[in-house]
Amino acid sequence: MKQTLFYLPTEIFGRPLFGSGLLFWLILILGAVAVLRATLRKRSDDALFYATITALGAFVVRVVGPRIAESDGFPIRGYGVFLMTAITVSTLLTIWRAKRRWNYPADAILGIVFVAAFCGICGARLFYVVEYWPDVRAASFGATLINIVDVTNGGLVVYGSILGGLAAVIAYLALKKLPILATLDLFAPALLLGLAIGRIGCLMNGCCFGGPCDAPWGVVFPAGSPAHQLQMEEGTTSLYGLTLALPETSTPTAQTAEDAQTVQTAQTAKDAQTAQTADAKKDVLPLKGAHKNLATATFAPVYVAAVDPGSAAEEAGIVPGARICELGLVPRGLLAADAKARRAEIRRYRPENNAQVFYFFLHIWAGSPDFDVWAVVQDPPTAAENAENAENAENAENAQTAQTAQTAENAQTAENASGEKSETTQTAETAPIVPTGKTASTGKLREIVFRPAPSTARPVHPTQLYSSATAFLLCLVLLGIARVVKRDGLVFASLLILYPINRFCLELIRVDEESFLGTGLTVSQCVSLGLLAVGLSLFVWLKATPPRRALDGFFPTSPTSPGSPETPETPTAADKTIKTGKSGKTDK
Repeated sequence: MKQTLFYLPTEIFGRPLFGSGLLFWLILILGAVAVLRATLRKRSDDALFYATITALGAFVVRVVGPRIAESDGFPIRGYGVFLMTAITVSTLLTIWRAKRRWNYPADAILGIVFVAAFCGICGARLFYVVEYWPDVRAASFGATLINIVDVTNGGLVVYGSILGGLAAVIAYLALKKLPILATLDLFAPALLLGLAIGRIGCLMNGCCFGGPCDAPWGVVFPAGSPAHQLQMEEGTTSLYGLTLALPETSTPTAQTAEDAQTVQTAQTAKDAQTAQTADAKKDVLPLKGAHKNLATATFAPVYVAAVDPGSAAEEAGIVPGARICELGLVPRGLLAADAKARRAEIRRYRPENNAQVFYFFLHIWAGSPDFDVWAVVQDPPTAAENAENAENAENAENAQTAQTAQTAENAQTAENASGEKSETTQTAETAPIVPTGKTASTGKLREIVFRPAPSTARPVHPTQLYSSATAFLLCLVLLGIARVVKRDGLVFASLLILYPINRFCLELIRVDEESFLGTGLTVSQCVSLGLLAVGLSLFVWLKATPPRRALDGFFPTSPTSPGSPETPETPTAADKTIKTGKSGKTDK
């Protein structure tokens, strides 16, 4: 995994490149020259194409560029590099095959590629934004817009690219009156080749990963990667040395449910008292930000299930069974004793469930080099306190039973002595039996300051490499099919049949997508089934129609090479013109 390959300078000779800088004006000047030349040559299509490219480039440089630039310069992401490489190589393969077999004009291929690439990327991004909207949405509209258009860090879904690019290409081919099925056959192998290359970019970016893998080829992503964050959230690896208990087992096992409720009530009252006596109104900050889906409103006390031996959390004194009451950020190196006196410098948060603790560590603190983690933890009750709590619970239960029996006896007495007001009054004034004993004991609260170290991620299946290898093999299969079939559309139908099957199987290994609408299948698996149905239907329809090769003779100057399997067998229109005279008879 290497998300950033290198950085480009954002200034040259003290002049900025992005924003309204040199690069912005260079794009505008070159675009204006290209549009002017196309207009003078009366090529309106080319003029519109150049104008669109110029507007898109100017928008990216003027608006997106300054937002993406970092302190080290403009980042060149590995994902973006492989994405552009995939588009370039796929285009070259298509141009070579189209020119060699059909004499398909290169400029026509480039026009189709531009439409397919632009609309495919838009569709892929739109698919991702809809599926992962909580992760894309930001605090402001401008930040959300930047997150939507920023594809340099990944966030493209293959099926969105296929659906968006396919719809746009079909419309473009119909507009240009080019053979639709034959052209889709031409592009089908190149699409899989581009996918094979693009999946390497997914590996560089750390997305599209698989589940835990114990095989030797398992890949270990670095700390902080998407795979590592998911493992921490699921508890398969510790959260900076801590493993949180699941909500349904969040209370110490030595306590009963009644004890846990008593402890929770007592702690809630203590938290309220602490909040009221705080010296500042802004002592506890809300857990909000770009990932609001992690900061839910559900309340479930946060307990520690396990602590990694030798971790900073263990050295700070956190033990299994402890409850995390508050978290905060303090300047680096500030001790707990000093933090008490310098409370105003602590950015305090009160997590109400496990998700908010993950949110704090992963998105608020996030390994900041300038801050340590401050926490208020409540130690679990000791064995003596647990025994006392159990005794109190038993006394309370016995008292409740006695009170119930006394109430029933009083009711019976009142019924038998009907009309005797004195007995009725005595029954009504009978005081309830109050259980004796102390309230449930709770562990003491402690303030600690520590600097957690990230845990190590577990090996996962390199599904990016699986997808790349299978896409390359399917590309070879489609190239072989293209050499033997004599019917337009069969290559494209094969793509719609083979790739969904491949993707459906890969989704069984991947763990980065959730079930869609309770079906037990991911979004990609549901789309796979839909495309598979379309592919099978197209295949059946093609087999029921007469064979047709629309590109045979479509471009009159198609080269011939006798004996070649890719040589068109039908005479071209240009050949017919040469062999026949004006009368239509064959020249001798």
